[in-house]
Amino acid sequence: MKKFRVVLSIALLMIGMVGCAGAGDYEIELINGFKVMRTSAECVHIGSHEYNYDEVLIPHLANYEEGEYVIQVGHDNNRYIIAKTNLDNYYLLDTKEVIVHGPFTEEKFIQVKEDAKISESVTLKDLDEYEKVR
Repeated sequence: MKKFRVVLSIALLMIGMVGCAGAGDYEIELINGFKVMRTSAECVHIGSHEYNYDEVLIPHLANYEEGEYVIQVGHDNNRYIIAKTNLDNYYLLDTKEVIVHGPFTEEKFIQVKEDAKISESVTLKDLDEYEKVR
């Protein structure tokens, strides 16, 4: 009987840990009210509660619905957010003008970043390198 309780307790604990909706959800604060928001493994985007998601969203809404999600992000101190997605698309978000540029190929993204005079110190980092807030 004692073994049964132990096995049952372990099984229930494992089911509880695996089945918890939102257990891996998080937000990463960026700049000017924008965040990386993760609601599941394949639903990771950059947006802000202050703006319409149809207009200001990385990846764009149509691509997001097709399975594209953010895997790397970077930003300067006060204006630009850069991002890379799982489909190797690159985006640039101007938080002052509140405009999303992209998706770009890597080559085009490098040129757009240079044209916007974004410092070379602004680089893409894996999301694991950021502090996450639940």
